[in-house]
Amino acid sequence: MKTSIKSNLHKLITALLCAFAFSGNAIANAESEKLFNSGLAHFEDEKYIEAIKKLEVAVEIEPQVAEYHHVLAKSYGREAERTNWFKAVSYAKQTLVHLEIAAELDGQNIDILEDLMDYYREAPGFLGGDTAKANKIEDIINKISNSENLAKFE
Repeated sequence: MKTSIKSNLHKLITALLCAFAFSGNAIANAESEKLFNSGLAHFEDEKYIEAIKKLEVAVEIEPQVAEYHHVLAKSYGREAERTNWFKAVSYAKQTLVHLEIAAELDGQNIDILEDLMDYYREAPGFLGGDTAKANKIEDIINKISNSENLAKFE
């Protein structure tokens, strides 16, 4: 009888812990989504520093969301284009980091891949520019586009 009570108590505690973990995860998801939407609004309003602040926190909460890294990368890139050279170098490096993470998380997203390809083509070598990498990504984009076009006709 005591074993049955312990077993039931163990099941109850496990269920409560799972429910708590799920609710905590849901809260984190809601918070990161709110931060992402705020960051995206700042990005669209060309307030890139504010966008970066919001998106960095969203990425900390949910580092596995490619879209968060993508918009963060674009925010860094736009800020790099309009700031002093010293800050621009740092922002450009962050642009590349987050573009590469986004591409790793969602290797089928053509928007992300095109932005990464453009970065590799346009950035100088000391900031990670690399024509060979750009060409490889272009090949991937072409394969994805061709397979999507074939799927439309099936």
